Amino acid sequence: MKKKIISILATASVLALGAAAALWAAVPPPPVNQNLFIYDTSFTSFTVVNCLECHAPGVTDPTQIVPALEARHHALLVSVTPQPSCINASGVLPSTLATGCHILVPNPAGGFTIQDPTNCLNCHTSSPHHTTTFAAARDCKHCHGAAIDNPLDGHYIPSYPMNTAFGGVTPGPVGRTVANPAAPGTTIIVQGCAACHQAAPAATPKAIFGNQDTHHGTGIGQGAPGSIGECQWCHGTGANSFTIRACEACHGVNSLHSIQFDSPAAANLGSIVPGNESLGYGHIGNNWDCQGCHFSWTGTSTGLTTATVPAISGQNSKVFTAGKAATLIITGNSFVNVGDDGSTTYNPVVTLTSSGITTTLTPFSKTVSEIQVALPSTLPIGVYEVRVDKNGTVSNLAKLVVAPELAITSAVLSSQTLTIVGKGFGSAPSADFKSRLNVSVNGVQAKVISWSDTKIVATSANAGAGKTVTVNTLYGPAASNIFAAAKKVR
Repeated sequence: MKKKIISILATASVLALGAAAALWAAVPPPPVNQNLFIYDTSFTSFTVVNCLECHAPGVTDPTQIVPALEARHHALLVSVTPQPSCINASGVLPSTLATGCHILVPNPAGGFTIQDPTNCLNCHTSSPHHTTTFAAARDCKHCHGAAIDNPLDGHYIPSYPMNTAFGGVTPGPVGRTVANPAAPGTTIIVQGCAACHQAAPAATPKAIFGNQDTHHGTGIGQGAPGSIGECQWCHGTGANSFTIRACEACHGVNSLHSIQFDSPAAANLGSIVPGNESLGYGHIGNNWDCQGCHFSWTGTSTGLTTATVPAISGQNSKVFTAGKAATLIITGNSFVNVGDDGSTTYNPVVTLTSSGITTTLTPFSKTVSEIQVALPSTLPIGVYEVRVDKNGTVSNLAKLVVAPELAITSAVLSSQTLTIVGKGFGSAPSADFKSRLNVSVNGVQAKVISWSDTKIVATSANAGAGKTVTVNTLYGPAASNIFAAAKKVR
């Protein structure tokens, strides 16, 4: 595992040049490949498309995106008693559940319409990622998992003197520049974060940002004193105003030494083995990886890792039906790994948390990049926080919604009165929302006489046997053919 420094630099330079055409996953870095967690970007100028890349990953069909996001927001209603109003009478966003949600916009033709609910930026007028109560309390791990440390949790930060000069073992916040032996007349960054984490504006499918932009772009560190985010949170004070010790408040030894992607190393393909991975796929896969931070250290890359940090990147669905068993498929990486002892295997469980109650589920199928777990039919309606947990090392945060079962079991027409029986219709919607929550026959809106969760009575001159009735509910539409009422026999 030992390598001479000069050969490491030469290997890095040659392979980096060979990977320049695929900057999105440069192997080895720089720029660092973007296979784990949030890509290196800035959150200060997001568009709706950017939001959906994480909140609806892999879904490009708007007809699939909108129902999933609507279900997640509408499922929040069950967490509040009494149930909040659909309408935000204040007319000011962002609102809270207590003040209602949707804003009504005057219609020039008369009446009102609902402000477009598919535009995330109507409500999320600034990046929501670091304005939450968790961010204010510096609970970084709530969202990022064990890929980061909480600055107030007392985790290990070295106290020995720092030495970032040649021959020292301490990395710097950026690194230091040295001559590149593989390309005379050029330089290369070593012994610091920028050895791998560098900007690549031309990278595809999107630009990769450097450390300064990604950290300043979080919104943390730009607030006035006493607000959420102060410069001192990252830059520290006094002697540690800009040293690696300040960085280690969030990026400590244990978290950094647990980040690893499953590389294409032939000897252990499909399994993460610290010290035996291809170079450039994480922090502890190969001695080359160690050199990015510890330029003058030539030991092995093992010795600190137990469970590597699981990374969730996708799900087979974000909405599941209450009362029905289902299979949740989670995709990502680092779900299974071998410890630094070379023999202990760390396997995952899946945790679902809602309203302070956590359910732990054991997968029936697991690989380094996919987990399949059975969801019980007893899960209550609501929004759940989803995490993968390996021996206490938890993944980044994902979400799923358990929504009411929605179905029409019968739609019977007698004269012009239509009686619809089923489940999941919810409570009667406000008249202000009849443009979205309604009953229609072949696209023509009917007049609702009564509405309950299991039965709706409506009248429609357009109704007829064989036509389609659709009930548009909070959790989506339900449709059925209309049947004529049986004739009475005297």
